[in-house]
Amino acid sequence: MYDIIIIGGGAAGLFAAAAASRLSGGKSLKGLILEGGPEPGQKLLLTGAGQCNLTHDGSIKDFPAHYGKNGGKIRSVLYGFSNVALRRFLEEQGLETVCREDGKIYPASFSARQVRDHLVGKAKENGFEILTGQKVTDILPGDGFRITTEQDLFTAKRVLVCTGGCSFPATGSDGSLFSVLERMGITVTPCRPALVPVTVEGYPYGPLSGASVKSARITAETGDASEGDLLFTHRTFSGPAALHISRYVRPGSRIRIDHFPEMDRGEALRSLAALRRTKAEGRKESFTVFREFFASRGLPEALLRILFETEGADPHRRFAEMPAVEWEKILDRIFRDPFTVSGTAGFSAAMVTAGGVELKEVYPKTMESRKFPGLYFAGEVLDADGDTGGYNLQFAFSSAWAAMKDICDKHL
Repeated sequence: MYDIIIIGGGAAGLFAAAAASRLSGGKSLKGLILEGGPEPGQKLLLTGAGQCNLTHDGSIKDFPAHYGKNGGKIRSVLYGFSNVALRRFLEEQGLETVCREDGKIYPASFSARQVRDHLVGKAKENGFEILTGQKVTDILPGDGFRITTEQDLFTAKRVLVCTGGCSFPATGSDGSLFSVLERMGITVTPCRPALVPVTVEGYPYGPLSGASVKSARITAETGDASEGDLLFTHRTFSGPAALHISRYVRPGSRIRIDHFPEMDRGEALRSLAALRRTKAEGRKESFTVFREFFASRGLPEALLRILFETEGADPHRRFAEMPAVEWEKILDRIFRDPFTVSGTAGFSAAMVTAGGVELKEVYPKTMESRKFPGLYFAGEVLDADGDTGGYNLQFAFSSAWAAMKDICDKHL
């Protein structure tokens, strides 16, 4: 009989075990981590492109707004173990952190492997055994909990579920435990990819693959909007602007892209009309005028070329002779580029999962199940997904801290 079994050896599960000694006041725990994959922390190794964006700088009061509609529901758990508390805890354990100019906080080594290995080491120091290749197939509450895997049977007084969502299934985060939880009567919101590239009908920007627009704004028909760098790939819109809007769109949704939000369309129209009236600018080729006006302000020249081509505008025509309807259409595309969403790049490319165990299933300050005392949840398995920038790992760590703290406070 274990004191606690943690199901899932990802960011939340490893952090809970690494924090156990601190939260138990040094008391020993007989703990076990059951990891379905061949090694713990596989998805953690991928975070921040392998550099591990741990959290974000700034006031923790600003964090809930970065988790969409459920941000307010996780406020208490974020406040209970903030970004400042996380950095202090890690640095006290010997893992130094640094903050970049954009507010993203990383380990000083910029190594996700160092973070993973650090948490694994601390978990073992705290008395946790880690078993890999142990995919859980059943959880039976009773006198404690009986955990069945494909190979073995385990029992524990308390269970902390940290199995993640459905994103990057090759790392073991495949959503397979959700069916087990639903059989127990736990409500699970349907899962969908989030922080994922967006696909659209008639995508015209394949030739721009690898190029990006700085600080584009994407607006969904729901009124939700996202602003940030927009990356063009062969088949999708990616980069922060597209990733953030992905949680608000579905196939058939309409989106509108403003590639140049630093200026509104009316201002650009008036400025170009003034240039058109001057002899010097009027004699120039129309594409040259647009390039000098927009590309000098950061809009990719290659994007302008595609807009001229798709709108049928002659780039060599003198600007004074360019029909107004042509250059106004190009302005429409720059400021109000419309698309119909066909889908996303799917779970294999999604950074996180939207959906999961409904937050109403747990007490918000402790992460303990309302239906099954002694059963806890932390991390991406819950229906809480954040923006890029360290917000998802912060929730994983905050919720793991809250769950382990309650376990230690109540049961040790």
